[in-house]
Amino acid sequence: MNQPFLWGGLLFFTGAVAILRLVVGRPLLRLRSVRVGWVWASVAFASGLALVFHCAAMFFGPWIDAVPFLQAPADMVRLMGVGSEIAYWVPAAALLVAWRRVWWPALAALVVTLAGVGVTMYWPFPLSVHLAWLTAVIIVGSLVPTLLLRGPLAVR
Repeated sequence: MNQPFLWGGLLFFTGAVAILRLVVGRPLLRLRSVRVGWVWASVAFASGLALVFHCAAMFFGPWIDAVPFLQAPADMVRLMGVGSEIAYWVPAAALLVAWRRVWWPALAALVVTLAGVGVTMYWPFPLSVHLAWLTAVIIVGSLVPTLLLRGPLAVR
């Protein structure tokens, strides 16, 4: 699998989706959208950052290690022990709690893809399977806020 192509494509996709949301200025599936308060939006944002860090520590180690205060937590993630599992499963669960009011098919897709990433990471699966699940969770995780989430001050 050509990882630079994969990561570049995913970066392009998430950027395009974010720009689309900013240009439109509202969720694209307005009738299915839900309002998210500041607290849950902050939890989702922090969870997303933690999950991105976990992934970056594994796949972009030299870049993460170049930031002095990130090397120790990145090393803990790369050990793939209990600390690494906590660093994955806790933010994944927090993201699901933060977005718990989202339209149930989208939430179910997020549950399945987050579980797929976790299972293929900590059980013996080929890297290509894990990368396929990562692709799925990044797509789903990008589409949920674009399609279904309104901010706390937004009007319907």
